Amino acid sequence: MSSALVSAAGFDGRTNLVCATINVVACTEGPVCMQGTSQTFELPSFIFVDFKNKMVRGTDEGGHDEVSPIKNHEKTESQIILQGIENHHGWTLAIDRQTGAMNLSSSGAEVGFLVMGNCTAL
Repeated sequence: MSSALVSAAGFDGRTNLVCATINVVACTEGPVCMQGTSQTFELPSFIFVDFKNKMVRGTDEGGHDEVSPIKNHEKTESQIILQGIENHHGWTLAIDRQTGAMNLSSSGAEVGFLVMGNCTAL
């Protein structure tokens, strides 16, 4: 079986995933943006995607669990796209179906985040 087929099987929108955050950019009102890691912004280092229960979960460095329901789940030929709302922020998580590369955006009235990382099937 080719590696592309094995890879795609893990990113089918049915198999649960764990995603590691690698790089984070945060911007506030005005021209102020900062780059760092999840720890820099007290965000989870790992994000768990539970497709069956339609939930995304992460634990920050302090051990605080954040659970967010998946409100929208779309699968395209190249991506899985999830959307939800948490702490007065809208979020979108896009996962490449071939590589597992992920981009998570979260936006609110005062700050926006762009989180990049990689996912793997559990």
